[in-house]
Formats: sequence, C-alpha cells, structure tokens
Amino acid sequence: MRSFTIAGLTLLLAVTAIWGFSQYRQKEAMYIEAENGYQQAFHELVYQIDVIHDRTGEALAMNSKGNLTPALTDVWRLTSEAHNAISRLPLGFMPFSKTEEFLGSSGDFTYKTAVRDLDNEPLTDKEYNQLETLYSQAADLQKELRSVQMSVLDKNLRWTDIAHATAKGDEPADNTVIDGFNTIENKASEFSEADVFQAGQVEQSVSDDGLKRLKGNKVTKAEAASIAKDYFNIDAEVTTVEKNLKGAAIPFYNVAVIGKNGEEASMDVTEKGGYPLTFNVNKTSGKGKISLHDASKKAATFLEKHGFDNMVMTNSAQYDHTAVFTFTTKQDDILIYPESVTIKTALDNGVVSGLEAQNYWKNRRERDIESPTLTSDEAKKELHPKLTVMEVQKAVVTNDVGEDVLCYEFLAENGTASYRIFINAKDGKEERIEKLAEAEAGY
Repeated sequence: MRSFTIAGLTLLLAVTAIWGFSQYRQKEAMYIEAENGYQQAFHELVYQIDVIHDRTGEALAMNSKGNLTPALTDVWRLTSEAHNAISRLPLGFMPFSKTEEFLGSSGDFTYKTAVRDLDNEPLTDKEYNQLETLYSQAADLQKELRSVQMSVLDKNLRWTDIAHATAKGDEPADNTVIDGFNTIENKASEFSEADVFQAGQVEQSVSDDGLKRLKGNKVTKAEAASIAKDYFNIDAEVTTVEKNLKGAAIPFYNVAVIGKNGEEASMDVTEKGGYPLTFNVNKTSGKGKISLHDASKKAATFLEKHGFDNMVMTNSAQYDHTAVFTFTTKQDDILIYPESVTIKTALDNGVVSGLEAQNYWKNRRERDIESPTLTSDEAKKELHPKLTVMEVQKAVVTNDVGEDVLCYEFLAENGTASYRIFINAKDGKEERIEKLAEAEAGY
C-alpha cells in the first residue's frame, strides 16, 4: 500500500512539474511576443522620424513643384505612421501627449500644403519658415530617439521589464528609456509653445483644463479595473492597475490586462469619474473578412454600449487589416467636431481594438448654439464655382483661437477629388478645406 502511495505522489509531482513548466513556457512565449511587438514599434518610430527629417530636408531644396507635393505628402503619411507606432508602445506610464500633438500638427500642415495647387499657390515665406522649423525639430527628435535606440541595443533593454517595473511604482533597473522619452516630450513641449503649426480643425481641442472640469466621484483601483475590463472584447484578466506618474494633466489609472490567447492590452481611466481616455489591444489583425461598412456598425454599437451617445461616423480609413473611424457628437442637426473620438476595429473579426477619447472629454460640454446668419444657399456661393456639392450639413468646428464656430459643412467634388469645406455660417468665411481620402464616407 505504501509503495502505491509513493508512486501516486511521484506521479502527481511529475504531472505538477510538467504543468508548471508548460505554464512557464507559455508565459515566456507571451512575454517574448509582447517584447517583439514593442521593439518593432519602437524601431519603426525611429525610422519614421529619420525619414521625416530627410524628406523635409529634401523639400527645402526642391525647386520643382511636381516633386515638392509628393515629398510633403510623404511627410504627412509618415507622421500618421509614427502616431501608430507610438500607440503600440507601452507608454501609459508617462505623459507623451506633446509629442503626439507635434506629429499631428506637423502632419496637418504638410497635408494642407501638399493638396493645394502649388503652381498657382506656391509656398509663402511663412510656410517656408515653418518647413525649416519642422526640419530642425525633426532633427532634435531624431537625435534623442537614436540615443534611446543605442541604449536599448547596447544594454539589451526590454520594454516589458521597464513597463512592468514602472507600473508597479518601482525604479527600473535602467531608466535610460524613460529618461530619453521624457527628454523627447520636453522637446516637443518647446515645439508646442513655439506655436509654429496650426492644429487641424477637427482634431484641435481646448487645453488639458477641459479634463480638470470633468465631474464625478473618485474611483478606486478596483473600480478602474472593472471599467477597463468591460471595454475589452477579449476574455481579459487584469494584471496591473497603477496610478499615473507625476506630470500628467489629471490623475488617472493605467490598467493592464491579458487575454486568454496572450493578447496584451492597456487602458487609461480618469480617477475622477472613471472616464475612459484611451485603450489599445496589442494585436495584429488577420486577413480582412468584413467590410468597412460592417466594421463601422460594430464600432457604433460599441460606442453606444459604453455611453457615447448621439455619435455619427464622420471619417473612415483602412490601414492593412484594421479600420480606423472618427465618430462625432450630433446635437439636433449639428455636428460638434470638437467632441470626436477615434476608434479602431479589426477587419478579421470586427472586434474593437482601440479608442482615443481624450479630446472628446476635453471638449465635452453643454453648448448653446446660435442660429446661423446665412442660409446654406448663401454660404454655398462662397465655394469655388467648379465644385459640385453632394451634401450639406451644419457643424461646429474650432477656429484658430480655440473658439467654437458654427459652419455649413459642404461635401463637394470637382470630378477628380472630394473635399470637406467649412463655411462660417455667420460671415461666409472659408474656415477650412479638407481633401477626403477615398475610404472616407459621408454622414
């Protein structure tokens, strides 16, 4: 009997050891996959800033308008790709909004310049100076990023170690990466203070003070974890919930989760009121199986489920097998562009994999909108006569000094391209023109 007991215990220990080793191997594989994703995103970011710097320098030397347009278009495309790379890095432990703001405003400037007819409207002296400033600022970011890259490579640093240590409030064994990114953010803050570029009309928001005016009771770590878990369309297990480090506009929690298939995800939730600022699932979408239209319906349902009321889709785009949509608040028959969110949806299964809602919460408020002075027909007279108007809609946008402006928004085309044009509903001023990408849809 004793020998059977010993044999049974031995077998149990062996099974336990095998199970434990299997769990360890799975966990190691998960960390390796996450680390590879972080490293790829970081090196892509370094490369994109390098090319932004190079292409901007080339544009400064160009005399041919035919070459200048594609050069500026490349810069605009690369700023978008740099945004995407940043979103895939575990930067919830540090503020990085100024760097993203710099990329956004730089992309908006180069895009607006590239889409116009440079033969009839060449670069002004002011715009040339702005391009020189962009070249100089890109060089500063390039220098700092390369410094961080060399440290990562020379010291074999792991992003997962840094993220986990910082999320727990510990001092990382080597804080070179954190110091480097803080330096980059400080540089970008200087760029922002210089106010070289004008922010995009739809994307422009009030200051971070808008977040400080959010209402609600303080939520606990457990409540923040519950809020975050409800957002993820994966069987998520919360791994860490940590309060943000000093330097952020308002206190928030960074919640990290992991899915049953090893998907890593994170979310920022405000301490006051429990408002979701961002969330992102670190997952590469498989081959697309659903249409942009179906993906937009899933995104709309997701937003409605989570309390984003009266939202309509105003922009759509596709990057590989991921759809990216902008949804905007609609008050009565007026679009409120400052209250917009960006949402990512995987085209393989329709699962929402990301949300950016900071500007929405910064700008969210009750608005008493005055009636327009002009009719839509009167505003239409301010458009170029060769444009054919397809749709018209009233919309609130933000002007250059951060004020709300009621406009008529015209979706128009000239036979070769489509545009979104905002005409001030009070004085007929052309507030903004946007060239629409092919994937974008009307409301």
